[in-house]
Amino acid sequence: MKEIQPNIMEAVVKGFIALVLLGAFGLFFRLYNALVVKPEKMRSILRKQGISGLPPSFLQGNIKEIKNSQSKAVKNSSTNTHNCVAALFPFFEQWGQVFMFSLFNTQILHVYEPEVVREIATCTSLDLGKPSFQQRERGPLLGHFILTSNGAVCTYNRKVLAPELYMDKVMGMVGLIMESIKTLLNSWKSMIEKDGEIVDIKIDEDVRSFSEDVISRACFGSNYIKGEEIFLRYIPTNHNRNAWALEKDVRNLILKVVSDRKESSAYEKDLLQMVLEVAKNIKLSKEATDNFIVDNCKNIYLAGYETTPVPAVWCLLLLAANPDWQDQVCNEIFEIC
Repeated sequence: MKEIQPNIMEAVVKGFIALVLLGAFGLFFRLYNALVVKPEKMRSILRKQGISGLPPSFLQGNIKEIKNSQSKAVKNSSTNTHNCVAALFPFFEQWGQVFMFSLFNTQILHVYEPEVVREIATCTSLDLGKPSFQQRERGPLLGHFILTSNGAVCTYNRKVLAPELYMDKVMGMVGLIMESIKTLLNSWKSMIEKDGEIVDIKIDEDVRSFSEDVISRACFGSNYIKGEEIFLRYIPTNHNRNAWALEKDVRNLILKVVSDRKESSAYEKDLLQMVLEVAKNIKLSKEATDNFIVDNCKNIYLAGYETTPVPAVWCLLLLAANPDWQDQVCNEIFEIC
């Protein structure tokens, strides 16, 4: 037995070393495949379709080229231009309308040709979908539906939600939008009457509040005050960075509004009612139904949070900088209305 013991120990050590080497080789193979083979395969597919781009650096991608382009644009920038894209993303114009580039290890296809964009937007192929990193990194924020879903799930959600956002349905919301506008204008009027003709108004904050109010009214109808409470907890502000901790809280608040709506047996023409009716007609488990309702409400909020206030603030800024434009806009409005 004493002679066999060293042989056993030697075999164990050799086996351990073999496992370590095998694990290291497997890790190297996975990293090489993820960082080199897979990105190059994707770029090769695009090159075969006539789409080119600057060769990326290992791990960094085209970060260096992007920074150099932005530095040159800052030196040559002019304060008399409204072309924000050229100032912030100069490489978009320098590299062409259709090209590929890399941010670290993420491969991106940039398309600026309207016809191609329209074709991609209307394509029904399940091969096209959302980037997988959105779901991994922003799952609690975006949910698992139309903004992050792929394949059949995305197709079904588009089919369900799209009809509710057609122009005739949106025109039906003009009344509630006007209510929010009146509230905003009255608050500005009160400030002017209180402080005099010259008042420092924080337009950005007020327009964001206006956007929150419109979305809450459109989504939750008469429960819009409760909707605003959910919205303030949900939006990605500096105070709401811990998204995973907020997910359960926001979920419970939305489901509480849903429960109150069901108990009251009230029928309202809002987006929440639409989501509830769709959820009632599909055969899903209770948990899956709750997920469907909660995630669609999240998507509606996030889709309107930045898209509305940013262009509105930019529009007000341009009107303030160009008083003659104000007269033209007023005349056009009076002609139409």
